[in-house]
Amino acid sequence: DRYKQKKELENRLASMKTSVESGQADEDQIREFYILQTQKWINTSLEEIESIDQEMVILRSRGTAKQSSAPPHSTSRQVRTPMKPFILTRDAAQAKVFGAGYPGLPTMTVDDWYEQRRRQGVVSGQSAPQRAPGITDEELQKQQQEKKEEEDDEEALQKARNWDDWKDTHPRGYGNRQNVG
Repeated sequence: DRYKQKKELENRLASMKTSVESGQADEDQIREFYILQTQKWINTSLEEIESIDQEMVILRSRGTAKQSSAPPHSTSRQVRTPMKPFILTRDAAQAKVFGAGYPGLPTMTVDDWYEQRRRQGVVSGQSAPQRAPGITDEELQKQQQEKKEEEDDEEALQKARNWDDWKDTHPRGYGNRQNVG
């Protein structure tokens, strides 16, 4: 209801404002214009007073809520003891926390494992190829290849020549390209 009255008052003020400002209004219209202005501001001030009263109620209830909940918080803060800061260093404590990043570190090499199994009698010593310590499979294969070439094995020599010829006629990437290019 107040909203309707307010809108009607504003509409009447807007229609009278143009005539009053242009100087075409008589004394009665000017008096009515100023009375409507004062009514508008009275209504605005009453709305603001109501709003302030509502805010006061909210603030009072909030203040009482703070006062009633304040003692438990203050007692709990007094009871707590401050925590001591700690620093992780690069030692066993840090290793326990962070770990190695995967389930477990290897504890022995393959050769160590083989030797252990041989001592236990599970694996016979002759089943494993005998080689000098520190030589890898790749190095062993290279040595065998060199021995074959030194003996001038006709079959190996012919195979190497055929492979070189094939590589000359078939450049790298030649073959099944899965229908690309």
